Amino acid sequence: MNWKAINDQELENLAMQLRQEMQVPFTEPIILEKVIRDKNIIAYFQPINDQISGMAIVVGQDYNVCRFMLVNTNHQFCKQRFTTCHELYHLLYQKKFSSVVEKERIVETDDLDEIRANHFASALLMPEIGLRMLTPIEQQRKDSITMGTLMMLQYRYLCSHKALLYRLLRLGWVSKAFIERMNGDVRVHVREYGYNPGLYEPTKKIELMGDYNLIARKLLEKNIITSEKYQQYISAMGLSSN
Repeated sequence: MNWKAINDQELENLAMQLRQEMQVPFTEPIILEKVIRDKNIIAYFQPINDQISGMAIVVGQDYNVCRFMLVNTNHQFCKQRFTTCHELYHLLYQKKFSSVVEKERIVETDDLDEIRANHFASALLMPEIGLRMLTPIEQQRKDSITMGTLMMLQYRYLCSHKALLYRLLRLGWVSKAFIERMNGDVRVHVREYGYNPGLYEPTKKIELMGDYNLIARKLLEKNIITSEKYQQYISAMGLSSN
């Protein structure tokens, strides 16, 4: 896959612009709850089939668009954050997008839109400017970053060890051989460096963000969805239209 064919800089710029819009410093973790609410996205976090990371759906068009995402809370908290950022790309920036169901993966795909979404998610979670500000200059040389710095960056940005390593590979900081050496059981290093293991544990929470029922009703009243579909949407969230 030719990574440059997907316009890396455009995706980096989109992620940077979203961070600036949300007024989040480049050295701080992106506040995904704020993005979801400010962009009027309906987000449902719940435990589902472990083989699925999440899904995204756009219903309607023009000024009657409703955006929805589902995130699997059976996955590690850091994975949930990556999935959320990935879905944000589909919902906010992908052209002619309607829906997608995500299988569990970070880089194992040949689909250009999925690669773009992964790159955007990485850039949003781990901005290059912030990485350079937080990493000692001598460790920014190829394959020179230490495990201690890797752990610090993961917990600063609330991202996974694997996602961080592939981000650094994309930026040219590390080689594939370096990743193979550093890509062991990260939980060992979590204990070794005294970090909270919660970043690498599933939350299994059930949480609905946004005015899901009100938006569903709006779609029904505008004849964008049928009454049957409305009932399905409401029931799927454990809500009642009665």
